[in-house]
Amino acid sequence: MTDSLQLTLGAFDRTLPPLCNGSPDRNGFRRLCWRCPHAVRERGAVYCTVLCRPITARDKYGLREWKAVRTSILARDRDRCAVCGAEGHLHVHHIDRDPTNDAPDNLITLCETCHARAHRALARDGGAARVAGVFAASDDIRNT
Repeated sequence: MTDSLQLTLGAFDRTLPPLCNGSPDRNGFRRLCWRCPHAVRERGAVYCTVLCRPITARDKYGLREWKAVRTSILARDRDRCAVCGAEGHLHVHHIDRDPTNDAPDNLITLCETCHARAHRALARDGGAARVAGVFAASDDIRNT
């Protein structure tokens, strides 16, 4: 991952208002919650101590901001699966398996079948290395 997260002192000051101004759904889940002193990050989700509710990555998929990210990744990958080249039923997969990390270099277009295969392989011993190899090879092909 190329993003580094450098926190300011304000990120620890709980007397400040939440960075989202009470509307976490409007921040597009673009790591705003991660820098907020009122958020607790745990297992791919954020719990907001001000709003007393989890802010899960799943919540973002209906948001305009996520749809813009998804559209840009599909366009970058030429609206094709990066593994098999299929053009239908496309998904955007988080390579590092962190659904909150929407950095473009962490996202890849996969068809429904390749996406399911990737997740099945990731669940097996040694599967992460195999999947990473396939993604690296597909990245080389995409950039030619």
